[in-house]
Amino acid sequence: MKKLLIGAAVIATLTACEKEETFSRNYTYPISLSDPTGSQGSGNIIVHEGESDDSIMKRVRNFDYLKGKKIIFLSTEVYSQGSDYSVKNPDPEYMLFPHVISTSYGSHWGWEKHQEYKDLGEEEFCNKYFNGERTLGMKLD
Repeated sequence: MKKLLIGAAVIATLTACEKEETFSRNYTYPISLSDPTGSQGSGNIIVHEGESDDSIMKRVRNFDYLKGKKIIFLSTEVYSQGSDYSVKNPDPEYMLFPHVISTSYGSHWGWEKHQEYKDLGEEEFCNKYFNGERTLGMKLD
């Protein structure tokens, strides 16, 4: 009986101490500055749910190997062990769109958005989603 109670206490303790869900986002940077929207190096960073793109980019820019890099893009996908999602209102200043299309299942910034971009044209698309601002990928094109 004593072993049963100890086992139950251990199980109760383990289930009560569930880990807080962690999220991460990918970022990329151009391999060649002469082709800033071409081949990209990449990494990822742990983020907090609801953290702003500016806050994330400030931390990314502090990585030693990225210091001095002027161009860094932030993925619109947020990944975790339990629930992945797309950022609905990403900062266009950090987007490689339309050069990179998210292909994750249910991605908000997938092929449908790319087709809408082609159908509407750049100006109307940017007015609809980015308050008239162009993405960094559009500016560098």
